[in-house]
Amino acid sequence: MSRPPAFHNIPDAIGKYLIKGELGKGSMGMVYEGFDPFVQRRVAIKIALSDPNAGKDSTFQRSFFTEAHAAGKLQHPHIVSVYDAGVEGYQNYIVMEYVHGHTLRDFLPEKKRLPVSDVIDIIFKCAKALDFAHREGVVHRDIKPANIMLSDDNVVKIMDFGIAQLESMESGTATQSQGNVGSPYYMSPEQLSGDNIGPQSDIYALGVVLYQMLTGRPPFVAENYHSLMYQIMNVDPPDVRDCCKNLPESLALIIKRAMAKNMDERFKTGQEFANALSSLFDELRYAGKQIEDVEKLEMLSQLAFFQGFEKHIINAIMQVATWINFEVGDTIINEGDIDDTFYIMVTGTAEVTKSRRTIGWLYKGDCFGEIGFLTHQKRTATIIAKSSLTLMKLNATVMEEVSESGQLRFYKSFTEALIKRLSQTNKQLTEVSQKSDGD
Repeated sequence: MSRPPAFHNIPDAIGKYLIKGELGKGSMGMVYEGFDPFVQRRVAIKIALSDPNAGKDSTFQRSFFTEAHAAGKLQHPHIVSVYDAGVEGYQNYIVMEYVHGHTLRDFLPEKKRLPVSDVIDIIFKCAKALDFAHREGVVHRDIKPANIMLSDDNVVKIMDFGIAQLESMESGTATQSQGNVGSPYYMSPEQLSGDNIGPQSDIYALGVVLYQMLTGRPPFVAENYHSLMYQIMNVDPPDVRDCCKNLPESLALIIKRAMAKNMDERFKTGQEFANALSSLFDELRYAGKQIEDVEKLEMLSQLAFFQGFEKHIINAIMQVATWINFEVGDTIINEGDIDDTFYIMVTGTAEVTKSRRTIGWLYKGDCFGEIGFLTHQKRTATIIAKSSLTLMKLNATVMEEVSESGQLRFYKSFTEALIKRLSQTNKQLTEVSQKSDGD
């Protein structure tokens, strides 16, 4: 007897879980929004239909619970949590964390495409999550945009660990360790050749997702499966800059390495992939806002902070710093934020507020963030751009890359700026206090 047809009517409940509505449909069955009355929380319930004649000890059902158990071990901020699994009649179900938002598939069209810096941040978090899962002995096998969620509050979540293998087992296309498990566009060469699937297969697929999120299309497009398979196995992926000319070469090289056909040339771990992305994040985030080095050097040489510096020391500090442009109304830092950044105003004007009251102004050549730079404490004020402005930001870690003589000269000027800042802050707070008393 064949498997019963897919649901036509939404059930009222499965197990102890109340069914609230339909979320989607897959090859295994349905995904519903549910409610757990015991802990009073919304959940997502994935119901897999199996052959009722197979019995409770079928290979599929045993594997179903094995995979559910493996996925349930993965408690990570960027992995959808698995809470429970069960069987009711011919329905096997997994109860998961409910995430309200959109999958990355929704951000592929050109008009909805995310900024490059956001894409890099998302893939970075996915790489970290995959590294965690791999160290727990769990391989996803089906990384693709549809299996990565971006919640309404911008939290990244990878879904469906182990589910891809179950779908393939149910359709008879794979064994537990081998076979064409996954979605064709994102399959690695070793998946297509039937070799063992491991952590580097997930890394390859995440590289494809990165390429597609930047360009709107997967690296290989073909009229049929066999042509697609041939390209993945034998053809080098096109350079991402063929579609996006403004992307830096460093990003193109990262994608090329993630998608290397030879696993010896591919990133070995998700952490290694994440490290590569982290090293160029600032470069990507502020792409298009960089000022030419000659102009930077000239601008810095005119600032009070750098008076008395030799040009080569200014240049060394300039090379490790990040330059950022802000427009009128942009918030530069928020009161209560925690970071370790020191800022130098290269151009422009900014307002300093505390508890929404103006306590001062910053102009070209002024510095701020000295206390955070030293102690990594909460910011005590909010700073808002009141004109178009350019900032140079530094932290203690990047300053370690500067020569010892350069660091000594920097910290001498930094100390002088800190003393000046403390004196100005004390004066401003006194004036505000006196004004309040007068009111």
